[in-house]
Amino acid sequence: MSERVAESGGEPAPPPSSAVGWWAVLVFLLLYIVSFLDRQIISLLVQPIRDHFLISDFQVSLIQGFSFAVFYALFGLPVGWLVDRFSRRHVIFFGLLIWATAASVSGLAQRYWQLALSRVGVGAGEAALAPAAYSILSDLFPKSKLTLPMSVMGAGTKLGSALATLIGGFLIATLPREGMELPLIGHYAQWQVALLLTGIPGLLIAPLVFTIRDPRALRAVPDQPAVVHGQGSALHILRANARFYAGHFVGFGFVSLCGYALLAWMPTFFIRRFDYSLSEAAYTAGSITLVTSLFGSVLMGWLVDTWYARGRRDAHLLFFAANMLVEAVLICIAMSTADVRVAILCIGLQQILIPFTGVSAASLQIFTPPPVRGRISSIYLLVFNLLGIGLGPSMVAIFTDFVFADDKAINKSIMATFIIFSIAAALCLLFAARPMREGVRGAPDMPTN
Repeated sequence: MSERVAESGGEPAPPPSSAVGWWAVLVFLLLYIVSFLDRQIISLLVQPIRDHFLISDFQVSLIQGFSFAVFYALFGLPVGWLVDRFSRRHVIFFGLLIWATAASVSGLAQRYWQLALSRVGVGAGEAALAPAAYSILSDLFPKSKLTLPMSVMGAGTKLGSALATLIGGFLIATLPREGMELPLIGHYAQWQVALLLTGIPGLLIAPLVFTIRDPRALRAVPDQPAVVHGQGSALHILRANARFYAGHFVGFGFVSLCGYALLAWMPTFFIRRFDYSLSEAAYTAGSITLVTSLFGSVLMGWLVDTWYARGRRDAHLLFFAANMLVEAVLICIAMSTADVRVAILCIGLQQILIPFTGVSAASLQIFTPPPVRGRISSIYLLVFNLLGIGLGPSMVAIFTDFVFADDKAINKSIMATFIIFSIAAALCLLFAARPMREGVRGAPDMPTN
């Protein structure tokens, strides 16, 4: 069995009620929706941004993914340290203020580098949400029931992405094409006004964070560092369980890469492949994601929780190893067909299968001891986001600009990305399955707060 940290700390608080746990899930779901609204609005504005700054698909992809992901990942490391030591609610609150402000400021950009810098701010702020949310939910739910609430919270990623395209489509359809004259700051293009508006919801809902119960704050004695053979650091845990963490981090990172690749370019796919207008592409992509997101997230979480509760301790990893191969087939059909109805059907089915954030987060929290969850979750998010949002949008653009050298080959680029990285994801997850199976065998099924 892999060496893991003994769980220690202060006197535990009484087990939280189901209502307390699910209220936290609903608040985190709302925060995730807002975070992905701010994050994904760029995917709808590819052409206006290209035209405004006279840049390529690849340069747009750097704004969509790389500039955001690098600083999301880098700021995630100190955030993980803060999550393990200070108020998790305060960490989320201040992160939310930063990302919402940066999201609105991005609409003021007059140069390409200014837009990229503002997206860095969005990434830096959003780095606070996931590690703290994972840590709090793992204290509120038993292990055999953790994947479903994690998945419901993770549905916010899809709902936020859907709302980004739907709201963005609405704004593009209603805002004046020539832009607007804004009081005190001057004239701004249509796409800039849309970005200015996206940060406002986050600022309005920030105080909801303090309605969440944090079980760690109720302990009679503060947590003390756990020790195994004289060593209890996050680095020691990573080294002692290198096979699990490497396979998990990289495997779900490749799953994320595929998800972001499609998410970032879905509206553009419908525009270039089927001659949709910007508004038509927005409503089509947004509707697909909106209809499938919550159902898919709940279904994936319930299926994995059920399998895990029946004794399959590596259920999270085996499930998505098989899942990714099915998704690759669906995307190949969607990208190859000349019938838009078949494309929409296959993308819709793939979107039902793709919600993985709850499954990946739950498996990580189940395996990782509480005293180092924040730091290890941040390292996971570093890898996950560098591969996912950092590389996913750019990988499609690399195929389009440098391999096929044809904007109309967007379908081939998405297909190539899925074929390569779906197989790679499945292999990595299978590699991590055995240590997870051995590492959690016989672990108590209770919240580890």
